[in-house]
Amino acid sequence: MDFEKISDKILKLDDAMRYVRFIGNEGELIHHKVNRDTILLQDEKGLGALSAELPIMKKIQSLFDESLGRNTFMHIIREKVHQFVYYVDSLIIYVTCERNTDPHRVTEIVNNIDSILKEQR
Repeated sequence: MDFEKISDKILKLDDAMRYVRFIGNEGELIHHKVNRDTILLQDEKGLGALSAELPIMKKIQSLFDESLGRNTFMHIIREKVHQFVYYVDSLIIYVTCERNTDPHRVTEIVNNIDSILKEQR
């Protein structure tokens, strides 16, 4: 998977796009990229904690795989950002965009990211 190419495509979807992070199932950082004019809201310590937390969340969600099916995506809305978490094979892809993004545009962004990730499989 070409992480740089995927990151570029995602960040170019909309001016509201902030950040892309690829994380392994054990929480290890594989690749990340910040949109050119974006100031990160978390420092490296916070991003490291997030990288450790996301695989735990994935494991917790897997408790319901048999009854509900495997979790492939989560959307978390915070006061400052939208967080999108995609589970693709052994990767966790974490993406953020601005909180003030129009809800219809958020739906388009999510669908476009999903298409970009499907192209790369």
